[in-house]
Amino acid sequence: RFSLLLAAAASQGAVGCSVVAVGKGASASGFPMVAHTDDSGTGTSDVRLVRVPRRKWAKGSTRKLYPWALGYPRVVAAELSPEYAPVNGQRPFEPIGEIPQAEETFAYWDMDYGVQ
Repeated sequence: RFSLLLAAAASQGAVGCSVVAVGKGASASGFPMVAHTDDSGTGTSDVRLVRVPRRKWAKGSTRKLYPWALGYPRVVAAELSPEYAPVNGQRPFEPIGEIPQAEETFAYWDMDYGVQ
């Protein structure tokens, strides 16, 4: 029945993410597992795991806001992180606005999807 269900879903050409969960009693190792697919259709997802460094900012600084793209690259702006700097002829994104910047920001990991 499960194979038939998968075949029926695949034949519809669905574009959507899937979650697979396996309980500890159903896995060969005895450990539970959870997985998530990124079915982005015809687009390419930006799967980079980017470290945004801790920084101190001058009083009165502003943070530029950028439109984030749905595919790769999600943003091209070196001021956010060196990992977001332009590569291979990419052009930096144009900011759409700015807000007051905190005088100190902590480092964090940035990714298209949540990281567990």
